[in-house]
Amino acid sequence: MEQVMEHSHTGHQPQDEAAAEKQLRMPFGRTVCVRIADNKKREVKSVRGACEILIDWPHSRRGPVYQSTMEVLQSALSGKVSAEEAHDAFVAFAKHADVLA
Repeated sequence: MEQVMEHSHTGHQPQDEAAAEKQLRMPFGRTVCVRIADNKKREVKSVRGACEILIDWPHSRRGPVYQSTMEVLQSALSGKVSAEEAHDAFVAFAKHADVLA
């Protein structure tokens, strides 16, 4: 079933919203696959996705590498560093934590 979307006369189109939402997530150029709880794999495709992984990271396993990675991710979300720099920091974190799948 195909859904037809009507556009309002304000000039605001759903495609604009989708593009804005994608930009807010800051997509990675390459997906990062990590192992999470119960050895399940998760594909991380954006800065926001990487932040979700780190927010859920066990407190007992948070150390200097975790802290510096979180700082880079937050800097990316505030526009201070690129999504690519955040990607590289997250990959380094995943390797350090031995969860890169």
